[in-house]
Amino acid sequence: MTSPVPAGRPANRLAKLVIRFWYVILIAWIVVAAGVRLSAPKWASIAYDGDFEYLPADLPSVAGGRLLDQAFPDERARSEIIIVLSRDDEPLIESDEYVALDLQRRLSHRLAEASIAKAKQLGWKGGIPKEGTRIEELLTRARKSLDESIKADARFYEKFIDCLPQTAVATPTEPRMAVAYWDRGELLKEFGELELAESDLQAAQNLLPDIKTWLPPIEQRELEPWQSLLGILSWNDPAIGHRLKVPEARLIRLQLESELAATGNIATLEVVEQLIANVQAYSGHCTQPGLSILPTGSAAIGGETLIAARDAIRYTEVFTVLMILIILAVVYRAPILVFIPLLSILAAVLTATGGVALLAGWARSDPNDWFDLRVFTTSRIFVVVILFGAGTDYCLFLIARLREEAASRPWKEACEVALTRVTPALLGSAFTTVVGLGMLWIAQFGKFHHTGPIIALCLLIGLLVSLTLTPVLIYAIGPCVFWPSRVVGYERKKAGIWGRLSIMITRYPWLTLGGGILILLIPASFGFQEERHVTYDMSGQLSHQAVSRRGLDNLTQHFSIGDSNPTTVLLVKKQPSPRETMNADIAELRKALYELDGVRAVRTASDPLGDYPPDRHMGLLDPNAWRRRLLREHPISQRYFFSETAPYVDRLARIDVVIKGDPFGAATGESVAKLRGWLQEQADDPKSPWFESEVSIAGTTASIIDLRRVTIEDNQRIKIAVILAVLVVLVVVLRKFWLSVYLIFTVLLSYYATVGLTSGFFAWLYGENYLGLDWKLPLFLFVILVAVGQDYNVYLVTRVLEEQHQGGWLSALRRAVARTGGIITACGLVMAATFFSMTASAWFPWLMYSFGISDSPPKAMLQGIVQLGFALGLGVLIDTFFVRTFLVPSFITIVDRYQKQN
Repeated sequence: MTSPVPAGRPANRLAKLVIRFWYVILIAWIVVAAGVRLSAPKWASIAYDGDFEYLPADLPSVAGGRLLDQAFPDERARSEIIIVLSRDDEPLIESDEYVALDLQRRLSHRLAEASIAKAKQLGWKGGIPKEGTRIEELLTRARKSLDESIKADARFYEKFIDCLPQTAVATPTEPRMAVAYWDRGELLKEFGELELAESDLQAAQNLLPDIKTWLPPIEQRELEPWQSLLGILSWNDPAIGHRLKVPEARLIRLQLESELAATGNIATLEVVEQLIANVQAYSGHCTQPGLSILPTGSAAIGGETLIAARDAIRYTEVFTVLMILIILAVVYRAPILVFIPLLSILAAVLTATGGVALLAGWARSDPNDWFDLRVFTTSRIFVVVILFGAGTDYCLFLIARLREEAASRPWKEACEVALTRVTPALLGSAFTTVVGLGMLWIAQFGKFHHTGPIIALCLLIGLLVSLTLTPVLIYAIGPCVFWPSRVVGYERKKAGIWGRLSIMITRYPWLTLGGGILILLIPASFGFQEERHVTYDMSGQLSHQAVSRRGLDNLTQHFSIGDSNPTTVLLVKKQPSPRETMNADIAELRKALYELDGVRAVRTASDPLGDYPPDRHMGLLDPNAWRRRLLREHPISQRYFFSETAPYVDRLARIDVVIKGDPFGAATGESVAKLRGWLQEQADDPKSPWFESEVSIAGTTASIIDLRRVTIEDNQRIKIAVILAVLVVLVVVLRKFWLSVYLIFTVLLSYYATVGLTSGFFAWLYGENYLGLDWKLPLFLFVILVAVGQDYNVYLVTRVLEEQHQGGWLSALRRAVARTGGIITACGLVMAATFFSMTASAWFPWLMYSFGISDSPPKAMLQGIVQLGFALGLGVLIDTFFVRTFLVPSFITIVDRYQKQN
């Protein structure tokens, strides 16, 4: 027997309008999706990246970075790529250094090209630049880099002339750096040094006779990936080379003005890797096998992290569609029903991502306080998986209800009734997710603040598609949508396993409830402890096959990693001091800093590399005295330790403090926190020469301290907000307060159980390499599970409320479980599959490589994304097969019995 549909209800009016004007809605969605797709910018072109850039402006590390920008406005190295040349457990041989020279001569020329290109961008049109200008500085750097390139070229060719390929066609860089001679000749010509210029130009033509005819001007060369390059420091440098070499390894450090996670670092890392590959192919065979040349450093790690995120997005999108296709084919065994959800969600994804990209593009082109919408590279992963997962679920709920109604009603009426019946459940399910994700808007951390509302907005578009386009497609196709299955007789099918399960649960509710909670409490107790044991180590989140990770392993094996990640201390006096007084005060402060726990070295203008702690004095006859004098005129110290900007002249002192240990480690963070506290004490001490000075710190460790602090605060605040917001939605939808509270409790229990099981799994999988869960996982897992995890509970309970019209709670519960068990299970599998697709970057490349389908070994993958995808998929399965199946029906049964007894 079918129940009547109350006329005049908003859901019923919506259903009638959708079915009546189905052709208008279909045309409108085609136009909107196509229009947005064609007009929206690419996601990558408007995506922001990085973590430290989105910390609140009042945090110490952010204030320190802002002060650095103000005090040193021209250019400042913000990240670096370190190229490590090494052998496993054995010293380098002489020929290895000449391979390194091959690399250095090419890199030095690239720096010269980038410097000249920047000078041209600033307006240099030739001639001798004005003294003291930025253009003069760039051209001076270019000339020095060209000198170094040609010097390295001569040494390299003299050593390797006999083993280099002699039959190869000459190029601008092989076998000699003809292009370096040519560029230096052109530059010297502009400087008026005509005799030297002519010599270089002739040398270039001797090496490559037709170089003049086809070599483009510098401004027309492909130099975009090199534009952030500021300087090159190598083992070959007479002043600092001793710090960049050990018997087993040599370093070349490329200083970049881009932040470590800037999207431009992708292209920079790729051209550096290509340059290394060219060297290994050309001169690598001139030395013994076993020489490793690997890039690492903050920019390499940041760039490879972005590359891994880009690959993860591609794998996620492909496997999401494949998994949904497979599951829908198994569930329905009807080809049309398989493609209707996919077409609907495709329209939702195109419209949602395109619309968000348009809004983000407008916000980026015209930034202002009232409209600041930002998207990130990894945001797209969440948008895709949640839209595909939740959107497919909404479609399945509608199709399942239509199948019931079509068994006893005409097609048009069945479509209207099905849409009417399912709309309240879809609205309740969607709004728990939308409101929960929307609560991320209150986060202080910018990436949380922007990402949550963006996903919520996209999900609303997915809901709109499910309530309009999906029923329109089904209605337009007609009953043959179920072909080759038959609709007639569906209602009379036996309840099957779900019917038997509902009877068992309602007979033994206390046993089911108590046993179920006890089973989840075991991993949940472990998850409660592990929730805060997270890692902020960016390099540790890359898999070990990542090039930058392997390079970092080589670097840490031979050098102190802290040397490349010092903590920068900035002290700004209230009033200017004579330079002699400032230097004396810095010297006393430097001596005191060495006495602090954890301080390994202190770098100042008098000791730029921190080679001479207070207990190591340099006499007049010290063999390294020449090096120290040279360092004071070296680019590493010129205008580095003292600001020449008007407000900070003779007021600001810059000191780099090298802390023992890993810059990403918690122990190092504690040392930096103590350092800042000690410096503030000096500023508060009236007897100190730094009394009333402004104290700021900057650097990787300082930023991680603030990132940890702000994300912990965000976790606590957002969890409370999400729980309260979702609870309000549940109460409004279900109109039963204690049931709503219990549903929140079950999802919290499944959340902590998921954290415990995920932590245990990856600790077992990674063994001693396990650093902990990624720091973003607990918050995203919590928000998504609490919000998305309520979908199936809402759908079940709303069906119970509907079935109650035909009997009491107990019989209504049994019918609801029997009739929704199959479809909720299918929806849970779809949602879990979309989340598990986030792990594809961890196993699919290995699978392809192992079976010989791919010739290239697996590239880097982000452990954080893999962990989150695994955790979300596992959490959804727990909600689907455990919470919804056992804990919710047993609680409803107990409440019903209690109410009858009272």
